[in-house]
Amino acid sequence: MYKHHLIYSKLTVLVVLSMFSHTLFAQDDFAFKLTEPTTNELTVKAYDEISVEITFNAEAVNEAGAYIAIMADGKMFRFIAATTMESPFMNIISAKEFSEGEHTVEYLLLPSGIKDQSKALAKVSMQLIIENSSFNTNVDIESFTQHIVETMRNNDVSAFESYCISQEGMDNIIQSIDGNTPKESGIKAELSSIDTEIATKELTANFIKLEKAFSEKGADISVVKLQNILEQNTKLEMSEFIGMGIRFVIGSANTTFIIRTNIFVTKEKAYLFDFKIEPGL
Repeated sequence: MYKHHLIYSKLTVLVVLSMFSHTLFAQDDFAFKLTEPTTNELTVKAYDEISVEITFNAEAVNEAGAYIAIMADGKMFRFIAATTMESPFMNIISAKEFSEGEHTVEYLLLPSGIKDQSKALAKVSMQLIIENSSFNTNVDIESFTQHIVETMRNNDVSAFESYCISQEGMDNIIQSIDGNTPKESGIKAELSSIDTEIATKELTANFIKLEKAFSEKGADISVVKLQNILEQNTKLEMSEFIGMGIRFVIGSANTTFIIRTNIFVTKEKAYLFDFKIEPGL
């Protein structure tokens, strides 16, 4: 009886060890792979966005309680942690977050609570070369903004509408996009969906609201002027044009308003296609 019990105990131990070994193997088999982009060496423009996709063995990753840390040039950039990690992992890298030149971006699979890079369970890396924009324009953005302010000062709706994008202007922008990559095709489709006539009506309506807002505050819009805040943020860059967001502040006496606009800038001209007001500072 004792002999049979001993044999049974040994078999139990072997089964447990076998299961434990299998678990260790599963945790080690993370299959952490970069699937997009298809190369880990990329040259991009200053305002490009890079779509990143990483596949992995979700069962093993979750069993290890791991999370994904993103490193830029050896320093923590950001991290993604969740109760359950799902494959594939998707991420966007914005080139504008980096300076011109070469950079290393790494995605590390780290055990929960661990920040030491040397303890990574798996990793993928990319070399990015950020180039300056090839786009050049003769448009003076500050002067363009001043011209918009001038239309407000004179309450000149017709002059304001002349800065709004026309169908001809939109068609020229769309036709300037030569390539047919998914990004370029998507931009063409999005721009083609814009009804410039409706856009101009909305712009004009917001322009008229501005005069009403000044009037309600008892301010004189005829002496409105640009304040000392003018922010520019490039949101889209192509070889022949850029899409830009502008934030500026205008005021009359003690009344101020923040103006947020979006514009298309070509090599020779700027077009207004969004215009919103909000209370001042």
